[in-house]
Amino acid sequence: MGKAGAASGHGGSVSAAGSGASGGKANGGSANGGGAGSGGGGAAGATGSCPVAKPLTGGTKYCSNTTGNAGGNYSYELWASGNGTGCMNVFGVDAAFSATWTNVEDFLARIGLGFDRSKTPAQIGTLSADFAETKTGGETGLVYVGIYGWTVDPLREYYILDDWGSTKPAGLASDGTPRDMVGVITVDGEVYDVWNKTRTNKPAITGDNKTFDQYFSIRQKARQCGHISISTHFNEWIRLGLKLGNLVEAKLLLEAQDTSGTIEFSTAKVVVVK
Repeated sequence: MGKAGAASGHGGSVSAAGSGASGGKANGGSANGGGAGSGGGGAAGATGSCPVAKPLTGGTKYCSNTTGNAGGNYSYELWASGNGTGCMNVFGVDAAFSATWTNVEDFLARIGLGFDRSKTPAQIGTLSADFAETKTGGETGLVYVGIYGWTVDPLREYYILDDWGSTKPAGLASDGTPRDMVGVITVDGEVYDVWNKTRTNKPAITGDNKTFDQYFSIRQKARQCGHISISTHFNEWIRLGLKLGNLVEAKLLLEAQDTSGTIEFSTAKVVVVK
């Protein structure tokens, strides 16, 4: 899956899903398929080493498709499609948010940095993120936690996944079709599998019925906190022959499909060093 960022407005119906203001997701591309239990939310992964954080309070709750400013340079987006209910709460503290979803068909919530589509990632600078999260649910369906975004010219949708639900994503998309294994990379001291999936006639940030590639870096061991060197993933993808265009966004993501659960980010930052 993935959402069609800021364009197609392909209206979700989760909760009081509205116009899909800034778009929807590129239906069916994101994934499930891989080995179950190989990292069930990283239950035994980084949880013990993650700092204990005081729960955030306050914020603004959204339960229909919307996008807006999350404070400072950060922007948020909620996009949902199909059955179920889902909401996100934007705390206004860095990129921190929480989300709840019940029997959702497809639900995406994210906060991070948006760009004007005129520069490549290398021209923008060095991007990275820090996060810490706790979550519940995800025993069925799929849950993705990580970094998400798009590029244009060429049109690409990308994921850097550090955590997931009970099923580790891998070589099959949620529609049962295969992804292509591209290679294995090491970033931030951990190994990621890199996959590519071509989507045909799907919604994208540039409109409906588009063809584009989805790139995935999927950490071999799930974790619930840490540092993500986003630009290093970009550079490794390019080294493997995966082309990127001008950057549209780099945001911390929660995506869920055919499941129920909750998540809260107590630490959430996406930064650029020029």
